[in-house]
Amino acid sequence: MTQLLDKNLFGHFYGNLPSDTVQNYVKFYHAGKSNMPKDTLPTDRYRRIHDIFSRRRGQRSVVRLQDLAGQVGISLRQLNDDIKYMRDQGAPLEYVPALRGWRYKEGHDFIVLEDQLLNDEDVKSLRIAMETFNRINNGSKALGDLPEVFRRIYKASRKWTQPDSYQKAIYFDPLPHYEGAKHLTFFLKAIEESRRVEFHYLAFHADQPKIVVFDPWFLRHYDRRWYVGGFSHDPEEQFVRVFPLERIEDGPQVIGYCHDKPRDYDAGDYWKYIYGISVPKDGQIEPVVLAFTALQGKYFRSSPFFEPYAILESNAAQLVVRLEIIVNNELVQKLASYGKDVQVRAPEHLVRAMKRFLEAAREGYGVE
Repeated sequence: MTQLLDKNLFGHFYGNLPSDTVQNYVKFYHAGKSNMPKDTLPTDRYRRIHDIFSRRRGQRSVVRLQDLAGQVGISLRQLNDDIKYMRDQGAPLEYVPALRGWRYKEGHDFIVLEDQLLNDEDVKSLRIAMETFNRINNGSKALGDLPEVFRRIYKASRKWTQPDSYQKAIYFDPLPHYEGAKHLTFFLKAIEESRRVEFHYLAFHADQPKIVVFDPWFLRHYDRRWYVGGFSHDPEEQFVRVFPLERIEDGPQVIGYCHDKPRDYDAGDYWKYIYGISVPKDGQIEPVVLAFTALQGKYFRSSPFFEPYAILESNAAQLVVRLEIIVNNELVQKLASYGKDVQVRAPEHLVRAMKRFLEAAREGYGVE
């Protein structure tokens, strides 16, 4: 069959050429056929182009158009159209004239997902969402297998969108609009690129915003708010602190690089011994002894607000636990929320702080 095809193609001069030359023409023909444009879906082409550039970094990052078209199996015209479309969708493609080829810019993310192209902003938002879910799961499968949960919710949501859907299977508490979320992708990028930033911060107790020069090191979510933590260059501070994102006015700006983060600094250790968000400048880890009523003790054991803890006593009357923790304002407020169902037994300075807090509350209600 091959010989017949070859002879039909080159029969008009077959007898006038050496056999090895004819075979070279034949090989060229079949090689050309394998590189002819294929009837592929656009998303398949985008994914193939994305995979090629994602695997190439450093000195090998540039790919020439002819080579790229051959690897994808499409024409140069189609490839140019695909590159233009992907760039319009946010793909970090840039042309390098000196090397006459294309590459992905360093430090930018891009994903081809089903029939959607997710640009750098989309990817960072997705990563923030996934990190939030991972925090909820906490590595202990507390909510089961998260991918399976996502699959079930997706199936349920398809039913919710149907016109004849008369009953929802899953309900969520409505989340309030949170203005600070608009800064999340900026700070995530600044952290990963070791950037120094500047922004205007308006504290609740201040009348005017102040300019903050800051080295962001981590993002922290607490009590339905997002915070950015890092090193403050304020001459009166010069220590690690956190800022709530919703109180950052206008748009934060990148002003340089920061490479002086202490090598032994670990964000996980920073939060290890506190409840809430604030770490007092001179705070010390110390044992805090709490005595819960029997009923409240059951709630605490089923969902403790701080871990680890040691049980000192457990009986029909009470649950006594010890926490190794740094005392801060959030801890005082949390303990006060239990009212008469918890009593602080140690340390003495926390006992006094609780008395002052509760006495101020009584005065606010006009109770003698």
